[in-house]
Amino acid sequence: MKAKQIDLEDAIIYAREWQEENPTHAKAFLIPSNDLIACLEEMNVLVKQEDGHYTIENVTDSGVRAYMAIKKSKNDPPSAETEKLLIVGTVKDCNGIYRDIIENEKPSGCPDGETEKAVAALEGSGVFDFTSPCPSTCDPNSPLYNP
Repeated sequence: MKAKQIDLEDAIIYAREWQEENPTHAKAFLIPSNDLIACLEEMNVLVKQEDGHYTIENVTDSGVRAYMAIKKSKNDPPSAETEKLLIVGTVKDCNGIYRDIIENEKPSGCPDGETEKAVAALEGSGVFDFTSPCPSTCDPNSPLYNP
């Protein structure tokens, strides 16, 4: 299982571009591992065994989708601190579409019903709120951070 990494120099360029072109937006989001683990458990990618250890399953046809969101009053200006990163687990359906595993997801129409089974097994909405935005949770020593 090989992750798709990019060259550090490219990452520095991409991050700098975003941060320079969007100075009032969040630079990054800290994603707590317990929230990420809960999302992966919901997707049945991490499956907790009786002895407390985990097995990894369903990796090929799973993923997470990140939605940019904002939480503010109508009259308040947007800022990096009002921005949110919402993460949802996904499962690939019979048409090759990665479907969100969230409440009220429309039926896939696939005969295997994998999307419907995943949605039916939800405990909660299926949406995880990753809201530790940088600048308040930045790593000022990171080469990806541009003040």
